[in-house]
Amino acid sequence: MLKLPPEMAINHVESLYHQIFQDSMETSDITIDISEVQRADTASIQLLCAVQKHLLTLEHKIVWHGESDALAQAVNELGLTHYLFHSIEN
Repeated sequence: MLKLPPEMAINHVESLYHQIFQDSMETSDITIDISEVQRADTASIQLLCAVQKHLLTLEHKIVWHGESDALAQAVNELGLTHYLFHSIEN
């Protein structure tokens, strides 16, 4: 399980990219814990969308664990709620 940091900002995107894509090579679905996310910018959400797109081409998905109002609100504002959060596991 990959635990996202409280601050998901552009300066963390590169390291998150490497962590997430490394995990995607090791497993089928990726479980991401969003419970500590307090802020998410557009760049970090774009990264999550890229991961989701990559996994869908492999017939896999992101399995969300926990809740983050901040992440949910940021994703909703970009109109991506259905694309990213079609299955949230609490």
